[in-house]
Amino acid sequence: MGEDSKTRKLTRKEREYLARRNEILDTALKLFSQKGYHQTSMSEIAKESEFSIGSLYSFFKSKEDLFFNLFKRSIEDVEELVNGALARAKDARQKLELLVEVLFEYFEKKWEAFHIFALNRQSFDWTLKEDLGEIIRAKHLEFIGTLSQILEEGIKEGIFKPFRPEEMALAFIGLINGSIFLWIEKGRKYSLRERKDVILEIFYHGIEKFSGRNKK
Repeated sequence: MGEDSKTRKLTRKEREYLARRNEILDTALKLFSQKGYHQTSMSEIAKESEFSIGSLYSFFKSKEDLFFNLFKRSIEDVEELVNGALARAKDARQKLELLVEVLFEYFEKKWEAFHIFALNRQSFDWTLKEDLGEIIRAKHLEFIGTLSQILEEGIKEGIFKPFRPEEMALAFIGLINGSIFLWIEKGRKYSLRERKDVILEIFYHGIEKFSGRNKK
């Protein structure tokens, strides 16, 4: 079998290429955050990152291509963190707790790309909108699948009630996504990570004050 592209050792030329590419992406993210996506030109990105415009286009064929790769990199970073957290966990409950922890910690540090997407998704070029929509759809389905497996493990372990794992996964994702969205919309004025225990409490026990419906 051949070497996996993610595990094989990169050549010096490949490392240099990736370093320059990431430098451009970091610069673009900074400019998009400061000026806005539509207000930032490729020539400004080239100048700020100290590349010629020709060199910039050798890495990315357009601003749409650049943002797509910027957003894709962010999603892949999240995916890597989640996989690392799940590998450290001992049981289903700990997997959920670590998952929320790493997601909230990531978004507190690197929220910009997702905010830019949320602000501009309706005005993106239709090809960029389609490409972003496809990667989001694919990763969302993967995440539902991962969560469903964790919740099914918890059911078998006797930790969780025997509800349909997919429905529980959707409820869990809704709590996470809603918390991140509200945190960004409210100007990030509080710690997202401090909301972890509340989110888990709501998911594990719901919002009903008493366990029995007829209790007063």
